[in-house]
Amino acid sequence: MRRPLPASAVVAAAALAGAAAVVVVVRWPHRVAAGVGRLTPDRVLFSVPSRAPVLALTFDDGPHPDTTPRLLDVLARHDARATFFLLGRQAAVHPDLVERITREGHELGNHLMSDAPSIRLPPEEFARQLREAHEILSPHGPVRFFRPGSGWFTPRMLRQATELDYRCALGSVAPLATSHPDPDRVADRLAGRCHPGAIIVLHEGSSDRETVAEVTDLLLARLNAVGLRATTLAELTGLPADRAG
Repeated sequence: MRRPLPASAVVAAAALAGAAAVVVVVRWPHRVAAGVGRLTPDRVLFSVPSRAPVLALTFDDGPHPDTTPRLLDVLARHDARATFFLLGRQAAVHPDLVERITREGHELGNHLMSDAPSIRLPPEEFARQLREAHEILSPHGPVRFFRPGSGWFTPRMLRQATELDYRCALGSVAPLATSHPDPDRVADRLAGRCHPGAIIVLHEGSSDRETVAEVTDLLLARLNAVGLRATTLAELTGLPADRAG
């Protein structure tokens, strides 16, 4: 009969497994996203099977006067489209930027009211913030997707979002940080992970994230060089452009 492992060995093994999991998430986040995506293909969007040379570009936490206008200029220069997951609180303060986003052919997404982990919100508060942000954004154009703050979700949150006909959209390609002191290096890493049907997640919405425009400029240049085009989630998933949110 085998002797049970000492408690110290069990703790060490658990610590090792936890460390290995962290390494996988940090070094290969796109693989983790793809694996989770296979478990929830109809409810949570991580990437989209595609034979066409197209992927989705998304930005969280705007709009902001220090980042959004520069991003829109970069997107126009590359003839690219994107989905902006906006915070309701920010959108209410900067409706001119929300209007410019849609006027220039980009898509609006719901990122709730404030930049905080959505999974920590009580059910009533999550529903309130989701609906309030929707009411702020929807007059500017269709809103079809929501992205929870910090990316974590529960089945209950997904059920609540269906009341607004939302689908949860996360992503398969993202940097490890939300600010980028070395844009060229970040763009290289992101470009190396991109493929048809990928969903890229970047962050704007504050003055310390100003370099996101440079990252986007460099990334789009690299994608164009290999024939990949950036567009909205609606186009990537085949939704009609004028479908109401």
